[in-house]
Amino acid sequence: MKYFDFLKYLTSFDLIIIVCYLVLSISIGIYLSSQASKSIKSYFVSERNLPWWLLGTSMVATTLSIDTPIVVISWIRNPGIWQNWFWWSFLFTHCLVIFFFSRYWRRAEVITDNQIIELRYSGTPARYLRVFKAFYFSTFFNLIISGWIISAFLKIFNTILGFDSTVLLIVVTFVALFYTASSGLKGVVVNDFIQYFIAFAGSIILAILLICSPEIGGLSNYFQLIKSISPEKLKMIPSIFSGDDFMLFLSYATIVWWSSHNSDGGGYIIQRLCSAKSEKDGALGTIWFVVNHYVLRFAPWLIIGICTLIIFPTEINQNLDNETIYPLLIRDYVGSGFKGFLIVTLLAAYMSTISTQINWGSSYLVNDLYKRFYSKNKSEEHYVRISKIFTVVFLLLALFVGLSIQNIGEAWIFLWSVSSGLGFFLIARWFWWRINSWSEISALISSIILSLIIYVLSKIDIISVNFFTKIMIIPFSIFIGLIVTYMTPPETHKTLTKFYNKIKPDGFWNFDKKKVFPDSTNIFYPLMNSMLFASSILILIYGLIQFVTGNLLSSIVSIVLGCLILIKIVRKINSL
Repeated sequence: MKYFDFLKYLTSFDLIIIVCYLVLSISIGIYLSSQASKSIKSYFVSERNLPWWLLGTSMVATTLSIDTPIVVISWIRNPGIWQNWFWWSFLFTHCLVIFFFSRYWRRAEVITDNQIIELRYSGTPARYLRVFKAFYFSTFFNLIISGWIISAFLKIFNTILGFDSTVLLIVVTFVALFYTASSGLKGVVVNDFIQYFIAFAGSIILAILLICSPEIGGLSNYFQLIKSISPEKLKMIPSIFSGDDFMLFLSYATIVWWSSHNSDGGGYIIQRLCSAKSEKDGALGTIWFVVNHYVLRFAPWLIIGICTLIIFPTEINQNLDNETIYPLLIRDYVGSGFKGFLIVTLLAAYMSTISTQINWGSSYLVNDLYKRFYSKNKSEEHYVRISKIFTVVFLLLALFVGLSIQNIGEAWIFLWSVSSGLGFFLIARWFWWRINSWSEISALISSIILSLIIYVLSKIDIISVNFFTKIMIIPFSIFIGLIVTYMTPPETHKTLTKFYNKIKPDGFWNFDKKKVFPDSTNIFYPLMNSMLFASSILILIYGLIQFVTGNLLSSIVSIVLGCLILIKIVRKINSL
């Protein structure tokens, strides 16, 4: 088909909405461009002056990628709501961020999370570790993430428009590139703020349109029709008698979150925390992120997912690609005007994530690699120019990778597996003085090698790989990491003292028997608060599920209880 044939499939009103949104994004980039040109600190961490509401909303917008609703709804359809524990489990990570890591990262005053390596560790191993992780996570990891976002864009818009939407992808991507390259992180987070509320409103509109569709016929019919859905698909936790499903749930809830490379926050979350105006802003911003990420934003997706089970029953539509359901709904159940707005919500979700990925990826390349090897003691303006060049190069590479990814849900799990042994040491380095650079190096290399071995053996049909096979990477990598930790000397007294004095971490830091570190083991109350906060969010999620499945009394009780616990925790943090 000819270029821009998609114009035939949209009304003038739809096109006006889309064009206005793109012009607004470009205008924000132009307006904020001068603020990002002062230094790489202004370009990558916005002069560390972001308030809690802006950085928290930016976190939500970045995680609300264009791929997220299609995977979440796909999982609701098969095997059921409980499959979302794969990402719900990271709630425990984010609760630790609220009560521990948000303070630590803000005190560190770094531009990238890799910078902490040479503050926590010393010598040649630390330098090699920082360089390797900067290259590994900025290229391999970040490119796969950016790639699956691009793949999701094509999967969605090819379905909505009925033909190849590559031209639309390129246009929208270069709009995101423009405001990201011109205005840095400040332009990204301001656009994120707008994009989140657009995307959130769009999902609510779609949920309402589906409930009012002829197939469902309103809210009262919805609650009647939901009784025909298999109860197993509507459970928050699978039945203990369901075998592999229950074991998979246990793996998600007890292992995935702390074994991930995001176990102490994760790259773009850490970038926002390092940009916070204060430690309090970092903690409150993370709370705002958690409530939105796990509860508010999930609510309309939950309704949409259940509506698809009514409109497209899995028993009848077994050959239907579940990851194409979401765009099918927009194509077939949304009229003129609303369709333009729904398309804008998808564009907003895409741009909010791709802009962060390219800004974050280029921060590694500039701050951790370029400044070290190729250009020392240059002006800040020089580094900003190079940052913009790397932003463009990174995006072009991401476009290439995105065209080769087919199943987005599988890409999520694959990315977790290749670093699954590292998470334990990323957490432990903040709480235990004995962890050294070789701990991380050995765990990361073990995870990569074992993942590659499993991948190759599965490709040549020697073994059959499932999620439980990949979990075996974790104990192996941790065992190797601990052995190497005790076989190698600890970090120097000078390095440990400098790190402790700057970060003031909790945990076990009595590496100097002559000195008593005050309150260093006082981690009990923050841990209890983390568990209490996580409980409140899980209760709220349970309340949502009970509401959309027609159990109104238990829903009201759960939501009230969850809100009371949540309010108590927020008041406690706000009083500090």
